[in-house]
Amino acid sequence: MESVGRIMQDSVLVTGGVGFIGSHLVKRLVEKGLSVVVPYREIDPRSVFVQNELGKKTIAMELDITQEKELSDLIQKYEVSHVFHLAAQTLVTTAYDHPVETVKDNVMGTASVLEAVRQNPSVRGVIVASSDKAYGKTQTAYTESTALLGDHPYDASKASADLLSQAYYRTYKMPVVVTRFGNVYGEGDLHFDRLIPGICKAIIDKKMFEIRSDGTYVRDYLYVQDVIDGYLTLLDHIDGIHGQAYNFSSSDTLSVLDLIGVIEKTLGEKIQYEIRNNAKNEIPYQHLDDAKIKKLGWESKYRLENTIGDILSWYQKVLSS
Repeated sequence: MESVGRIMQDSVLVTGGVGFIGSHLVKRLVEKGLSVVVPYREIDPRSVFVQNELGKKTIAMELDITQEKELSDLIQKYEVSHVFHLAAQTLVTTAYDHPVETVKDNVMGTASVLEAVRQNPSVRGVIVASSDKAYGKTQTAYTESTALLGDHPYDASKASADLLSQAYYRTYKMPVVVTRFGNVYGEGDLHFDRLIPGICKAIIDKKMFEIRSDGTYVRDYLYVQDVIDGYLTLLDHIDGIHGQAYNFSSSDTLSVLDLIGVIEKTLGEKIQYEIRNNAKNEIPYQHLDDAKIKKLGWESKYRLENTIGDILSWYQKVLSS
């Protein structure tokens, strides 16, 4: 097992490092004393990355990761030893309207990262963020051996990137590991068409919250700090898990209406909502079996009722500034 301490003299590159999950990962890596390289296309001034002045604590530069040669040169220049690939177009609704752009970002972006790493054999580990959406539709819990059957633009783009990552391991013996998460929530998510950010904004603005589905769609809700703990667990074990995929789940497997109920009970506030039932390309039931990652010592620690108050406070500060 390779501990984080053993790679402190090297650099870690994080694509998507200015985004929601990526900002939290970069912050934690910096706190552990690692040198972090962050290529980015654009930065939201409200992001966790900006709020924590991570640009001053990392090697951050504007670079499109689909430019494989430039990315390869960056990896070589800063002697990058490990790569976290989080950069992606992450919205199902955007993928429905812009499928080609989504494929370029999610599939070709991943291909560029993998190829840049292949040109730099000194890289000792690549952790690629896939998604539960890659599995497609089912009525049972996904395990890592469940076939990847994503059948809509976003789902197919994530399945393709996932399979390509596995192909690079099998073909080139690259040290790739794939992660598959459910719905990640927490401070820093600025996509308000997602459920928890949208609910928080509706509470703050005192407006009606619109539910795209019929309210019965089920998801795993995983707090962002659990995700970061998961990434660091994989980094600690990276030498022994090449070619593997890992699901991450939580105890909060809820329908949309159940999610609203938990938030109402926790905050003591009634949420006004309207069921539109006009969702497109959404999967009705998704639940991940995370027994495999638990064998490495990880399990989710946070519950929605313990985090939603602080999350709402974060949105109140951001939306009032």
